Order: sequence, then structure tokens, then C-alpha cells
Amino acid sequence: MVRAKLAAVLVGLLAVVGLVVPTASATPNYRDVYVRDNASDVGNEPSTGSIYYSPDIKVCHTPVLCAVSQNPIAGATNYVFVTLRRKATPLGNVDGNLVLYRSNLGGGTAWPGGWTYIGNAAASVPVSGTTVMITWPGWNVPGPAHFCLLARWVSNADPMTFAEVANTQLNAQRNNNIAWRNVDSVRVYPSRPVTVPYTIGNPEPFDTRQNLLFEQPERPFAGTVTVDLGRDLAARWKATGQRGVGVKQVGETQFQLVEPKLARFDGLTLKADERVEIALTFATQVEAEPAVLEVHQVDAQGLDLGGAQYRINDKE
Repeated sequence: MVRAKLAAVLVGLLAVVGLVVPTASATPNYRDVYVRDNASDVGNEPSTGSIYYSPDIKVCHTPVLCAVSQNPIAGATNYVFVTLRRKATPLGNVDGNLVLYRSNLGGGTAWPGGWTYIGNAAASVPVSGTTVMITWPGWNVPGPAHFCLLARWVSNADPMTFAEVANTQLNAQRNNNIAWRNVDSVRVYPSRPVTVPYTIGNPEPFDTRQNLLFEQPERPFAGTVTVDLGRDLAARWKATGQRGVGVKQVGETQFQLVEPKLARFDGLTLKADERVEIALTFATQVEAEPAVLEVHQVDAQGLDLGGAQYRINDKE
């Protein structure tokens, strides 16, 4: 009996510090609303698989729902459609508010300071679910560049299962009320290199070391991808031993990715709350077929801190 009580107390303490997550949502299924993190997501908390490319968040150039999410047009009004779904055995409507944000460039974006408000819309979600549109005004669409979009369903009837913390990745994984999408389309023509920014960020209020990973999960890009760390970050990386895999130095601060499956920079030192912009340059001598480059940041313990997906010569 004593052991059972001690075990219950221990589980409670671990849950408070976030080491144990509940096996079910804090909201009963019949009024649980969720936004998918990936195509196989059924609203379980925590979710499994990728959380960065929600299929339920689509950017469209007109106020008509598009079949495939489009790259936002900088300086022009865009429209974001978010699909709100219901768990199995739903009952009645669930009222709440959908709030949409965009990030600064890159990953490691802390909640809430690293996110810019776009807009919100009240919604009453029926048992069949619904899709909500939020207008993204042109003055709020910088770039052209990479964006993370964060959708939050806020409802008294369907609260967050976990209190939100600074790590947005954890918030999205733990709460089915939160989803994000980050996609940046890149068009690369023969003999016309294209450079796009990526910001590596530290969401913590103390200095950390991070690893920066590059993966091409589909066919490799038929060209070169070069990462320019910039003078300061390159110097810090050198000072920590310049550890990496699948990268080759081709300039003072430039490194070419030579292993499509996985290239990485290990031990990049970032100061508290710091965000450092680096650059990715895509170049080819041929009409390259579509490819995908995924960029991820992880901390020293392997915790995923976010990232970006660059769709190269996407034909969608």
C-alpha cells in the first residue's frame, strides 16, 4: 500500500516537470478538437512523427481553398486555411477561437516571444469538423523567406492538456490544439544560384550548444547546397573542435553538404535567447528535378528544437 502511494506521488511529480505525459487528452473525446501534426495523426497526445508540416494548415493566394498549400507571396495578402477536426464519438458543437502566428526566420523559436500575431477567428466546430480561413495581410508577410506558421485552438471547453512552455516544439507535440507548418519553396535554374536565409535560434535563457542537421529524404538535389555560417558562428564552431559529418569546407565560412542522407554541424555555441542568421545557397548546372531539404536543430540532449523544409523546384 505504501509503495503504491509512493509510486502515485512520484508519477505526479514527474508529470509536473514534464517527464511523464498523460496517455489521453485532458478533454473528453466527445468534445476534443484537434489539428493534425502529420497525415497519420488522429489527435493523440503526445503525437508521434513529424510536427513541422501540418497537412491541416494551407497557405493560399486567394480566399478560395487551394488543393495544395502554396508558398506565401511576400508583401501580398495571403489566406491561411486551418482544418479543425473532432475526435471519435463527437457530440454537439465546440466553441472556441483559432489564433494564427508566424515565426521569425529559422528554428529554435521560443514561445511566445519569437512569434508574431497574424489574426484570429471565432469558430463553432461541428461533429464533422470545419475549415477556418484567416487573412494574412500583406504588410505582415516579409520575405521572400522561410516561415513557420503556428495555429492554436483556444477553447474553454477544450483546454490545452499541457501548460505551454518556451519550447514550441514540445507545445505542438504535447497538445493537439497546436499545430505548425513551415515550408519554403526554392526555384533553382541552371547557372543561377539561389541564396535563402535560415536562422538558428536558442529558445533558452542560457548559453547552449546545438547540432544543425541537414537531410534529403527523397531524391538528392541535382546540384550543390552550401551553408554559410557567417564569421562569428563559424569561429565559435572552430573553437569547439569544428565537429561535423558530411560537410566540406569550401570557403572561409562556407561549407558544402556532401552527404545527402545526413550532414550535420555539431556543437554550435549560441548565447542566451540568441538568433543567428545563416545562408543556404542552392546551385545547379542542369534542370534539376524536385527535391526536399529538411533542416533540424537539436540540443545537446537530442531534443528537437524545430527546423525548416525547403522544397526545391517543387512542381505543386
